[in-house]
Amino acid sequence: MKVLKKLGVAVMLSMALALPAVSFNVETKEASAAALMGTKTGYTKASDVNYVKNGSYVANWGARDEDCVFLSEYAEDFYSSSYSYDVLSQKKGSTSSSGVPSSALYSSLQTLMKSKHKNETSYNATRDKFKYTDCVNSNYSNISSFYSGKSLNGAWDGGATWNREHTWPNSKGDLSGNGENDIMMLRPASVSENSSRGNKAYGEGSGYYDPNGEGQSVRGDCARIVLYQYVRWQCTNTGYNKNDIYGTDGVIQSIDVLLRWMEEDPVDTWEMGRNDAVQSITGTRNVFVDYPEYAWLLFGKEIPNDMVTPSGIAEDGAGMVTPPASSEDSSSSVESSKPDSSSEESSSEFDSSEESVEPEDSSSEMESSPEDSSEEESSSSENSSEEEVCNHEFSKWIVTKEPTETEEGEQRRMCMLCGEGEKEVIPALGGEGSVTPETSVDDGAEDNSSDNSGGNAIMNVAGCSSMAGTSMGGILITLACCVAVEKMRKKKMK
Repeated sequence: MKVLKKLGVAVMLSMALALPAVSFNVETKEASAAALMGTKTGYTKASDVNYVKNGSYVANWGARDEDCVFLSEYAEDFYSSSYSYDVLSQKKGSTSSSGVPSSALYSSLQTLMKSKHKNETSYNATRDKFKYTDCVNSNYSNISSFYSGKSLNGAWDGGATWNREHTWPNSKGDLSGNGENDIMMLRPASVSENSSRGNKAYGEGSGYYDPNGEGQSVRGDCARIVLYQYVRWQCTNTGYNKNDIYGTDGVIQSIDVLLRWMEEDPVDTWEMGRNDAVQSITGTRNVFVDYPEYAWLLFGKEIPNDMVTPSGIAEDGAGMVTPPASSEDSSSSVESSKPDSSSEESSSEFDSSEESVEPEDSSSEMESSPEDSSEEESSSSENSSEEEVCNHEFSKWIVTKEPTETEEGEQRRMCMLCGEGEKEVIPALGGEGSVTPETSVDDGAEDNSSDNSGGNAIMNVAGCSSMAGTSMGGILITLACCVAVEKMRKKKMK
């Protein structure tokens, strides 16, 4: 899916160079992008969503395995200024798994989800609410079994055909109370799937349960649910959860597996639609569905810059952070934000009011770590200068219009670094001063390619235009390949 998307971007860029005179309306471009990403609803922006409601409840409008490339209207309204990504992403997580629960970012995310959680569902109530959260095509009559995607009758039949699956097993912690009944964590699953999973930790290999074993791509879904439960209900190895979260005795194999699953199985519209449906019932959302980037920040790791996310922040390269210098930094930053003993929530580790997280907190945390701040400022200035000036590395000229005896031709080339295009007129063959148009055939002459193999590969790809011809298809393929090869070269150089 990701490869197709990247290739689609390259092809669209090539079309912009080769067909400057052709205009496409917005609907056509969106439909093309949707087709390249293999989507099923065709939704490419929040305003596309057609909500089906029953009173205040919203039906799940999404589709499985359809990359979600936008934040829904419900999601956009959920994050106020104090809880915006710009503010929360500046708060620190921890590189130490034991230090994560006491980090500033953990505290803020937990406070956000808890303060918005106005209606905590009972265990019995969830069985009648799955018709909204897990329905198929907004049809209340059918629900989707979590692991297999099998269509089930939405009406509760006493557990004859489907059960309420605890994605965070009861035996892996003290789940008494509403943490056990949270519809965000509970999922409908056929009796056989529920039995097959048992209470095994999610993971790969012997002793673990692979949620993809039923034929659906839900590894990322499971990882994001585990993170929600871990943060929302403070499931830590020193408090709520009596066992460690990781390993066969825990809930998921490891942090590395959790993050890899989230990257390999990005958020689909099914998850975004379910997040909307759950919010309409409880008032809260899974922040790791809307912003998967928080998972990397929480564990003090850099966000992958090619990951597909609803916000698009990862792909844009924004929000990248240097991991905290130590877990002690994050611990000290959260100590100062704890409520005093007179607070209504004094028995809790964190304050549940929205006022406990203010933009000023972010500033103070950044100031307390001058080394990190200077590094970020330096990186920012370097990036700024790179954006202002591009040392263009152009591909070879590609003839887009052959000259004739009486008509001029045209050739184009593209910068492999920034995508800027250039065009040049080829004089008519019969006119004065006419020249033979430059072709892209590699004639063995010295070229301006770099000394590395990636650069030579680009020139070779450009040379293939003689075989592809000067047809529009050949031009698009050639330019798309140039962009793809250059990206691979740059990754090798890093």
